[in-house]
Amino acid sequence: MKHRIGIIGLVVGLIALGLAIFQDALRPQPPEPTLKEVASEAGKKFLTEKFLSPESDSQPIAEPRVVALYDGVDLTYMILGFIAMILGIFSWVKKDHIRISGGAISLGLMAVAWQYVLIGVAIAVVILIIANFGA
Repeated sequence: MKHRIGIIGLVVGLIALGLAIFQDALRPQPPEPTLKEVASEAGKKFLTEKFLSPESDSQPIAEPRVVALYDGVDLTYMILGFIAMILGIFSWVKKDHIRISGGAISLGLMAVAWQYVLIGVAIAVVILIIANFGA
């Protein structure tokens, strides 16, 4: 098999792109509160607001939530995307077929920059709709 590095890059790029597309489904979801928990929290809030502290008008200062810039899923598909790009470059340097090398590089790049790919697709759809109205 002559194009082994390029094909491995394509497979890694496809896996990275799949992780990027379905990243929300792969993240653990917090458990839904039961109706009993929601009702008890609402009752506690009502009692404290109406009966326990009527004089205190000052609101408690909420601590700012720290949000992680990247989580495990983001890092995984970005690292796999970079690996696919590197494998595509290596296969191009080894004079493998240009389509295999380019495919691995482009799939890796799409996985790394997935948010921007979505924005680009949205802009393309808007341009297509505007172009159809003008015709």
